[in-house]
Amino acid sequence: MPDDIYVEIGPMDASKAPKEYAAKVKGYMEGTAEKTIGKAKGFTTSKKGEGFTIRLKVAELKVDGKAVSCKLSGELIRYPKPVMVSTGLTGSAKADGGKPEALIKDCVESVVEDMMTKRVIPAMKEARS
Repeated sequence: MPDDIYVEIGPMDASKAPKEYAAKVKGYMEGTAEKTIGKAKGFTTSKKGEGFTIRLKVAELKVDGKAVSCKLSGELIRYPKPVMVSTGLTGSAKADGGKPEALIKDCVESVVEDMMTKRVIPAMKEARS
């Protein structure tokens, strides 16, 4: 077994985000997932091998004045031979008191980081053992 478990990030789906924010939301999901995996001991996003693919998507993103709410869902799939490990990845958050773009970033990044640390990384460790 290799030292590090390979994790492929993406594809990410931000089609349910408001169009003017969709590209940035996709980037927030990818960047946060990659950063969180990068900090996790025993995982890598750079050295391909047997491991997992993480796919996240925006289930809902609401911008209401100076408040934002977001709900994300996701899947964890074996890599390179795709076998579903989990479709039950979900999370939500709210942010308020600022500019919409900053709130969206905070909301999405907090949900992705929470999903990664509390659900995805433990599920990958369990599936790998």
